[in-house]
Amino acid sequence: MNIFEFKDKIQELPCFETKELRLILGSDFTSTTLINLKNWVNKGHLIMLRRGLYASSELKNKLDTMAFATKLYAPSYVSMEMAMNFYGIIPEAVFTVTSITTRKTKQFATPIGNFSYQKIKREAFGGFETKKQAGVSFNLALPEKAMVDFFYLNRNILDGTKEQFQGYRFNGEFKFNAKKLAQFAKPFQNRKTVFLIQNFIKYYVAK
Repeated sequence: MNIFEFKDKIQELPCFETKELRLILGSDFTSTTLINLKNWVNKGHLIMLRRGLYASSELKNKLDTMAFATKLYAPSYVSMEMAMNFYGIIPEAVFTVTSITTRKTKQFATPIGNFSYQKIKREAFGGFETKKQAGVSFNLALPEKAMVDFFYLNRNILDGTKEQFQGYRFNGEFKFNAKKLAQFAKPFQNRKTVFLIQNFIKYYVAK
C-alpha cells in the first residue's frame, strides 16, 4: 500500500491512533503498516503527535493547534488562555494550548506546537462544547468556564484586585454570564476561587 492509497482509506479519519487504524484497515493492517507509518512520518506525509497518534500532514496548515488537543490526551478540553484568546477575552497571542483534564498534569512538545494539560477534580470537569474542524473534533471550554479554570489554577498568584485584573487586559466589553461563572466555580469548593470570581463579576460583569 502506498501513501496515496493509505490516505484514501483514512480520509474520514484525518487524525488517528494505531488502534483505530487496525479497525479501518482490517486484514490490510500488517507489521509492514507500522514500518510504513514511520517512513511516512520521516518523509513528511504524516505527523506523529505522540506515540501511536498520527495526523495527515495536510492538516498542519488547515487547523488551529487546539483542534488536536482533545485527541492528544483524553479526557480533556481546551481552556484558560487559549480559549480566552479564541473568544476575544484577552488580546495576547497564546503559543501553548492549555487543556483541562482529570488525568495527571502533563506536557507534550509536538511538531505542530506545545500542549499543556492541567488536572482538576472530576466534579469540576465540564462546561465545554464539542467543535469540529476539517473532520477533527475537539472540546472547547465555554467562556465562563475558561475564566473559572484560569482563576482556580492561578489562585495562588491572584489577589482579586481591579488593578491586577487590568494587568491581564481582560476585555471589558465581553458579555459574561454571571450565573454561569458562579455555577462553574461551585464544584471546585475553593474559597479563593469563589472570591476571585465574585470580584471579577463586580468589576467586569455587574455594570
